[in-house]
Amino acid sequence: MVTDEELIEKAKELGALNAKIITPDKIEIAHWVRLKCMYGCPDYGKWKTCPPYTPDAEEMKKILSEYKKVIIMASNSHDNATKLARDMMFYLYSKGIFKAFPLGSGRCRLCKECTPQNCKYPELAYPSMEACSIDVFTTIKNCGWEEVYRDIKTPHFCLVLIY
Repeated sequence: MVTDEELIEKAKELGALNAKIITPDKIEIAHWVRLKCMYGCPDYGKWKTCPPYTPDAEEMKKILSEYKKVIIMASNSHDNATKLARDMMFYLYSKGIFKAFPLGSGRCRLCKECTPQNCKYPELAYPSMEACSIDVFTTIKNCGWEEVYRDIKTPHFCLVLIY
């Protein structure tokens, strides 16, 4: 088994600005987040990793109930955050933790255009936190990071559901 300290060190080694082990009850699920995707986001329905192809709020609540530990990480861009989450998942796989699941930041950027029903990179394309109805701002506050990141222009967050 991997310790919390080892996970945090690995996250930083993979490029995280910061990392913290939390419990799923710190993750805030809100229906309004999906509304922001549906109305106002030009990517809605265009990417496999965006709604309506991702879990809605109720489904995400059920998924979170199956986990006891999460690592949340900060990064400097959408792309880096999503890659960080994915790399952490693969690291956890190498340690025998096959339940690990990453949630990145923003839409998938693996392709210029997406065909959601025929993804070219299904092993690399994972949804973002917000695509799964996670209120990232409240989650960061619940983790005690609000003050730390208040003055940073655009921090990006990702997480990996561990077990």
